[in-house]
Amino acid sequence: MKKRIVTLLCLVACLQVCWAQNTVESIRQRYNAMKEYIATHQGNDQYDGAEWGNWYHLEVRQWLPGTGGHIEETYFYYDEDEPEDEDVIYPPHYVQFITKKFNFAARQFFQEFLYDKDGSVAFIYSYDPMTSFEGDEHDMEYEFRFYLNKGKMIKGIIKRKDGDDKEFKEVWSGSTLKPIYKDSFNGFVGTSKTMRQLFLDIECEAY
Repeated sequence: MKKRIVTLLCLVACLQVCWAQNTVESIRQRYNAMKEYIATHQGNDQYDGAEWGNWYHLEVRQWLPGTGGHIEETYFYYDEDEPEDEDVIYPPHYVQFITKKFNFAARQFFQEFLYDKDGSVAFIYSYDPMTSFEGDEHDMEYEFRFYLNKGKMIKGIIKRKDGDDKEFKEVWSGSTLKPIYKDSFNGFVGTSKTMRQLFLDIECEAY
C-alpha cells in the first residue's frame, strides 16, 4: 500500500513538472491568444477599459546620422497579479508580450517577445530585412522564431527570402543551434531582457 502511495505521489510530482514546462504547442496557443487579443483591442478611448486594453505604448523619435528619421514603437502587454488583499486598488503587473517596430532608413524591422509569468522569455520572433550569415552571402530578408523553456531553446526555425522570392524558405530548424546563428540568438535573448527591464522601469515610474 505504501509503495502504491509513493508511486502515485511521484507520478503527480512528474505531472506538475510537465505542466510547468513550455512546449512548442503550448507556446503557440498562448501566442495566438495574444495576437487575437491585440486584434480585438485597437480602440483608443481612455474611458473604456475594455477598448483601452492592458498595455503601455512607448514611441521614440530621433534623427540618426546617415540614416535619417528613426521611429521606434514598442507595445508592452501585461496582466495583473492576483493580490492577497482584496482592498488593493492597483495590483502589480507582469509583462506577457512585447512588440517592437523600428526602422533604419527605409528598412523596417519587427520583433515580438512572449514571456512566462516569472519573466523568462518563451518565444522570440524577429523580422530582419537585410542580413547575411555566410561569407559569400548577400543581404537577404530573414525571419527568426525561437521557442524557449526557462531560458533554454527547445526549437528554432529560421527562414529567408531573396530578391524576387514571394515566400520565405526554411534554411534551418531544430533544437541544437548552428554556430553561425548563435550570436543572433544571444542578441535576441539579450534584447528580450532589456525590453522586460524597460517595462519594469515604466511600471515603477508610471503606475
